[in-house]
Amino acid sequence: MLAVTGRVPHEFPEGIITYLLLLGGGFSKKTSLIFAFLAASLTTPLGMRVSYPIISQIDKPLLGALLSLSAGELVYVGATHLLPQAEKEHRKYSLFALSAGVLVAVIIMLFK
Repeated sequence: MLAVTGRVPHEFPEGIITYLLLLGGGFSKKTSLIFAFLAASLTTPLGMRVSYPIISQIDKPLLGALLSLSAGELVYVGATHLLPQAEKEHRKYSLFALSAGVLVAVIIMLFK
């Protein structure tokens, strides 16, 4: 259950990044939304099913290093694609998004 709980909050920012990348690639808002949703809904269960047997065999220190690398890549993509888009939005939406993100992080920490 912990693996699923840790995976679900990751899907939201990944979906946003996918959506913004598709928008930047010239797709319409509706098409980008549909493709981003389909990508997440199809790849998440498949990725968990394929990766679990492999991941369960990796030493914990190496797994920690690999997860750190993955987190760094997510921060890089977020910083290069999300921040420029966030500057175009109204400040009240940015404050709401930040507050929602902090709330989700607090809820996750409380339930661990």
